[in-house]
Amino acid sequence: MNIPSVSRLIIGTVLAALVFAGNLNQVEASTLWNDTELISRNGRFLFDTLFGLNTAAFSLDDDDDLSNNQVKSCDCECGAANQEIRIVGGRPTGVNQYPWLARLVYDGQFHCGASLLTRDYVLTAAHCVRRLKRNKIRVILGDYDQFVASETPAIMRAVTAIIRHRSFDQNSYNHDIALLKLRKPVDFTKTIRPVCLPKERSEPAGQLGTVVGWGRTSEGGTLPALVQHVDVPILTLDQCRSMKYRASRITSNMLCAGKGKQDSCQGDSGGPLLVRNGDKHEIVGIVSWGVGCGRAGYPGVYTRVARYLPWLRANLDDTCLCSK
Repeated sequence: MNIPSVSRLIIGTVLAALVFAGNLNQVEASTLWNDTELISRNGRFLFDTLFGLNTAAFSLDDDDDLSNNQVKSCDCECGAANQEIRIVGGRPTGVNQYPWLARLVYDGQFHCGASLLTRDYVLTAAHCVRRLKRNKIRVILGDYDQFVASETPAIMRAVTAIIRHRSFDQNSYNHDIALLKLRKPVDFTKTIRPVCLPKERSEPAGQLGTVVGWGRTSEGGTLPALVQHVDVPILTLDQCRSMKYRASRITSNMLCAGKGKQDSCQGDSGGPLLVRNGDKHEIVGIVSWGVGCGRAGYPGVYTRVARYLPWLRANLDDTCLCSK
């Protein structure tokens, strides 16, 4: 199990959802899947075609990467999971085990993963919000079973601002990071709490990371109802560049995780790659891109969050980060 390419990740999720809804049969889904595989292996992405998005790109605000910006601290706790029962290998998590996990819904359809950073902002991938209309995006927090609304007291928020990194490259997926500002702040509860950001210049290579999300459970598989998690080894930059990817494609703004069958298909685009720091969880990566599922030599590729702390400080200046 591994992180597939962005195009295949989103395509697989949507095809599974269409099959689930009865709008597509398994044969049709398989045909579409095989067709998209050939395209994704050539480095092209079908995000817009898949979702039928032909609207002009939303005008996105962005600030310079100012290292002297400081975000206010607030008296709250980040990164505390609700359960420590770890089920390795892509199994369902405990109910609301990762209380910062969010789902992005676009025009009523599941779209991407995200992570709550403050009462006002969630963190996701830039490719997840490319060419989307702000008023059609909804952020769902406190969810566990995406098909059963009564499982947990989930909440939904509209979005007032999309802040995508201005240098995001839709071809290479470099700088694949974005913030969404919620229309109404959330109140922190046991089931809705923020994740911690990593420390300056932190290096997660050599650690075991955890990917969390509602993505499919195998290449070409179906969309699970329950949120999933799986552990993946985090590689050094040199290790990743020595894999089957073209070395120049892996920039210093990216990190890789996974090794053979230890990779994951369960982490949705925009969702978190987490590491433990004491009793806290830090988001060190954002699910970005890759090739296939479980394919030797193709670990999942993530946005390296520690590289964007100045950018985050510049864009979170109207909110506060938890100090504990």
